[in-house]
Formats: sequence, structure tokens, C-alpha cells
Amino acid sequence: MAQAMLFVFCYDIADNRVRRRMADMLEQHGTRVQDSVFEVHATAPLAQKLMQTLQRLRMAGDSLRMYCLTQDGRAASLAAGGAPIAEATEFWLL
Repeated sequence: MAQAMLFVFCYDIADNRVRRRMADMLEQHGTRVQDSVFEVHATAPLAQKLMQTLQRLRMAGDSLRMYCLTQDGRAASLAAGGAPIAEATEFWLL
């Protein structure tokens, strides 16, 4: 079974409609931590598929980024205000 990791998606989108569609899609997969920044727990293939889907929404001049935080990177990360840095968790939904 592929291991889930923490991915950070962020964007700078000019068109309100495109920005809303992108935010809606990311909210289905993760947690909004700032206006245009989302944390998503996913496997690498799922995160890459999500990135490809989001890229199709993007227009010329828009910016979209996806970062993968390793365990070491997550341990060295800091947050001031807002939601805390997401914990590394493994859980089962039954």
C-alpha cells in the first residue's frame, strides 16, 4: 500500500470562476490553511493526478505549485497563527 504524505498546493489565479473551481476541488481533498494554500494528505500518484487536473483549469499567467513535505521537512516546519502544521497520521475509516 502506498504511503500517504503531506502535499502543499498553492496558487495565484486571476479569474474568480477558475479560482473558485480550483479551491472547491482542493477542499474536497484537503484543508485550506490560507486563502490560496491547501494541505492535502495523499499518496504521490493521487497528488500528481490532482495536480494534473488543476493544471487543466489554469489559464495563461496563472501560477500553481505543489510541494511534498517529508517527515524531516514537516518536523522543521513552523506556523504562527492559523491552523497548526498538519501531523503525520495514519488512520482507517471504517
